Amino acid sequence: MLKETELLTLFFQSTSTPEKSSQLKYLENLATGKLVHMRDGNITLYKRERSNQWQMRFRLFDKKWHRVSTGYEDLEYAKKKAGDIYDRARFMEELGLPPLNKRFDSAAEAAKVELQGDLDNGVGKKIYVDYISVIDNYLTPFFGKKHLTSINHQDIAEYEVWRAEKMKRKLMRSTMMTHFSAYNRVFDLAIKRGWLSDKHPVPRLGTKGEKSTPRPAFTRKEIDYLLHFLKTWSQGGKTEEAHLGRLLLRDYIEILMATGMRHGTEAFNIQWRHLEWHTDKGVRYLRIWVSGKTGPRWLIARHEAIPVIERLKNRFSEWDHLTLDQLLEEKREEFLWRHPNGERPYDFVSSFKWLMKDSGLLLSTTGAKRTMYSFRHTYATFSLVEWGMDIHTLAKQMGTSVQMLERFYSKLTATLAAEKLAG
Repeated sequence: MLKETELLTLFFQSTSTPEKSSQLKYLENLATGKLVHMRDGNITLYKRERSNQWQMRFRLFDKKWHRVSTGYEDLEYAKKKAGDIYDRARFMEELGLPPLNKRFDSAAEAAKVELQGDLDNGVGKKIYVDYISVIDNYLTPFFGKKHLTSINHQDIAEYEVWRAEKMKRKLMRSTMMTHFSAYNRVFDLAIKRGWLSDKHPVPRLGTKGEKSTPRPAFTRKEIDYLLHFLKTWSQGGKTEEAHLGRLLLRDYIEILMATGMRHGTEAFNIQWRHLEWHTDKGVRYLRIWVSGKTGPRWLIARHEAIPVIERLKNRFSEWDHLTLDQLLEEKREEFLWRHPNGERPYDFVSSFKWLMKDSGLLLSTTGAKRTMYSFRHTYATFSLVEWGMDIHTLAKQMGTSVQMLERFYSKLTATLAAEKLAG
């Protein structure tokens, strides 16, 4: 066998091509024992450059190659293990089940790659960042070495106790839903890749956490003060970058207050092509197309948004020759939230915290910290109390359900109903 290999090697060396170089490498590995065939060529044992353990690849009746480590450095042990893996895989294939029993950490890593890929390509939701964090900090450390098919309800119960001890606080329902969704992403991907049968019963994480409460809104007096404070505050900043960030934050906040859209995925990804004029009964309104948590929708901005859009346009000198109408007609794909040099802010969270501290509005009267979502809740409150918007129209505008609004704003709706009934 060795002599034949040597003769073939001499032949391939005489006329070198990429294909022959590959074949030559194969023959060298075969001759030096780095490549071993078993079961009529259906199993191949080999070693990777940075590992002393024998790896195996094998082919079943589906004609697909499957790869797995034998876990052994000794060839004889590796051969026996490879035979056992192959026989079990054949048996699983005959039952219509996945031939390999993958560990949770393998599926979790693949799920992270998929989530990050969506984020990098601009099609991922902001919650994907949280899913990746949950996978890294909770799911993989606990379930990582367990096989997907071996995870049972007892494991789930132990995980939930372990997680509670690790977090050292009661979990809100929203946090538990994030863990629930991240966990499901891992198993859904495993089924999609054929690593787990869709008929296999997957034990699910619990979702009954502490009931969440609305983030604190601003009162009318507070929001009037903040909008006035922003006019001066936005002109400051120790550096040019900080100054531009403040200007953009002011615009961002005023748009949130004029639309009720969600901070993050909905608001941050708006492009100029998503803005257009809508005329109804002789009145012209600014209409914005947003896409986020509950899918895409059109919403109508309050008239206060128009001066903000004008400010954003006027920061770009290359658009000086265009009116706002002409700019909107061009349906440009540039993002709304960007600096004059074209760069986009990473987000507005850090600068918002500084604004809240500087304005003295960080904490509500109940002591709760305000966040960007406080503007959405302020918009909902003002819509119901001040602007006389009915709850069905508000639900459509905000991309949520009437039931959700009633649950969070039940006291407001009850007060409004009482006023109408008594009036």
